[in-house]
Amino acid sequence: MNILHHFLSKYSTEHYEKGEVILQQDSEPSCALVVKKGVVKTYNLTSKGEEKPIGFTTKNELFPLGWIFNKIRRAQYYYEALSDCEVYSVPKDELVAYIQANPEAMLHILNRCVRDTVHSQLRINALGQSKASDKVLHTMHYLALCFGRDLQKDIVEIPLPLTQQDVANFTGLTRETISVELKKLASREVIFQKNRNYVVLTDKLNHLLDDGYEQHIIRQT
Repeated sequence: MNILHHFLSKYSTEHYEKGEVILQQDSEPSCALVVKKGVVKTYNLTSKGEEKPIGFTTKNELFPLGWIFNKIRRAQYYYEALSDCEVYSVPKDELVAYIQANPEAMLHILNRCVRDTVHSQLRINALGQSKASDKVLHTMHYLALCFGRDLQKDIVEIPLPLTQQDVANFTGLTRETISVELKKLASREVIFQKNRNYVVLTDKLNHLLDDGYEQHIIRQT
């Protein structure tokens, strides 16, 4: 059982349907939010209204983390339900007091911050690839390592209902380019789709990667 479960059980939750904005950019949150169920997408918008995804918040994770720990005064990004979500609403002071008094809860937050740092490094590496094919390949690798769940040996499902447009936004490429590159990976039996989620054959994907260091990162279960 997650260390925060007993503490959170006394607080109310709100349900958000897929595509519904949970928290607006530049707004001051009224409380800390913790994902009970589903996936929350974090993103920014350009001056032209183009979506630029930042990352994903999943079960038992807190947001906006910077505001909760008084590093920012307002939400830096938009937070939107990528899937149907249920989210706890917790007074910030009560949550922080609980974490400060509970070493296990503090370690939980530390582990999340370390994991997020590793994830950010992987994503920067993916975005830094010069060729579209390598950018997509490394991005799928990043998603599999950071969010994937094992179906069987060398087969990992990415439990994020990502459209081709989502992947395009995430990589800075066009949807048409993403369509072409994903078809190439599918033709090589590196990926396929199951129930709207991508499934990665990690042994084949790793074989295509130039860098080997990422293969040794441990996924959270």
